[in-house]
Amino acid sequence: MTQLATDAIRRVAIIGAGPSGLSAAKYLSAENKSFEITIFEQRNSVGGLWHYTPLPSKAQPHVNGHINGSTNSAKDIITRDLPTFNTPMYEDLESNLPLMVMQFSDNSFPEAQLFAKQETVLEYIRDYAEDLRSMIDLEHCVEDVRQTGNGWEVSVKAMGERAARTEQFDAVVVAVNGHTDWPLLPPVEGLDQWSEAYPESIFHSVSYKNPAAFKDKRTLLVGVGPSGSDISRQIGSVSKHPVLVAQRETSPYYTPQSFTQELPGLVSLSTSTRSATFSDGHIEQDIDAIMFCTGYAYTFPFLDNLTPNIVDEPLYQYIFRTETPTLAFMEMNEKIVPFPFAECQAALLARIWSGRLSLPNQAEMKRWGEKVIKERGVGRGFYALDPPLDLQYMNEMHDWCAKASKAGDGGRGKMPKYWDKKEWWEREMAAEMKKAFNKHGERRHEVQSYEELGFRFQ
Repeated sequence: MTQLATDAIRRVAIIGAGPSGLSAAKYLSAENKSFEITIFEQRNSVGGLWHYTPLPSKAQPHVNGHINGSTNSAKDIITRDLPTFNTPMYEDLESNLPLMVMQFSDNSFPEAQLFAKQETVLEYIRDYAEDLRSMIDLEHCVEDVRQTGNGWEVSVKAMGERAARTEQFDAVVVAVNGHTDWPLLPPVEGLDQWSEAYPESIFHSVSYKNPAAFKDKRTLLVGVGPSGSDISRQIGSVSKHPVLVAQRETSPYYTPQSFTQELPGLVSLSTSTRSATFSDGHIEQDIDAIMFCTGYAYTFPFLDNLTPNIVDEPLYQYIFRTETPTLAFMEMNEKIVPFPFAECQAALLARIWSGRLSLPNQAEMKRWGEKVIKERGVGRGFYALDPPLDLQYMNEMHDWCAKASKAGDGGRGKMPKYWDKKEWWEREMAAEMKKAFNKHGERRHEVQSYEELGFRFQ
């Protein structure tokens, strides 16, 4: 077992006051140990990526670092007008998960449509944060985190201040997941040249806010995960038909529409004919606009000093840095149920840092990472937990937490959710429920239960 000097873990910094950062604070606070917790949030209120940030009215120069998988030209064009603290929220966005699946274990959603609107979720998160207000430093941007001896030095700059200040902490939770900030573009031949020739025609979901830019345009949409499926419907309401939809893999959230034409993966682009070639050799010409819904690159600029780069280093149980387990990460995973997932990770983290559970030794933690890499690969593959993998993981974390020594008050401490058969079924049916929900058109806003959509748990 790896024995942390848990008596020395007192001051904890949490970076980000979104759902995962708030969960970490709640579960750490529930331990019978007087952690001194500070949550740094760069925005002026809690909510994380559930904030909607409109695009600026005028173009603003934006200098960005390297983004894996993109050409410089395409990346620069896509990100040049992004607002400060941009999020991937867009107008009329609705959640991809039904309320009973999405919610925190100890805080139910208010009465609302089955797949909640963005503003409903944001208000729900703010309510969840109410008892943590005294811990949160709003408008504080973390610029650098580095190890110093047995602790961590965090450089943070308050909005309006000219210089950053440095604070010392015993442990740090990175609760900004790093994979919803900057676009990941596929390796498409000619993408660089296309971006230079037609800079107003190329988009990524990171900057999408509404379909106005696609009005009366022949549009190619590349990649259709949950957000891409929603975006295709919005674009289809104003663009020329058909909307061309290119997918390397079929998304469980996507349903072909009367106005869409399904195509295989995009291979190359030609500027001379404004054409796109697909993996089966098919060619479509006269493309006016291209929307990439192809995911995001992991970016943690405040951890640039770490070696190896944190993106390339497998985290034990997707949480702990093997070399220094007082640096922990929340919700690095994709294709998960975010709020309950954050809770199960927070519950384990709190028990490890309070000393009620121990980590395996360093060699065993590394072997775990090597095993996952062998099964699923590195990078995004390492962190992808398609259902039921996310459900299995959460129940495993629950069971591990249940083995902790008793808390100081003799109890088990704050426990995360255990997914029973019904809840497991609800999670696995979420994509089908969302497709049925969308088929109701404007009447979907009246739907508050999946039974109304014809689903029954047997």
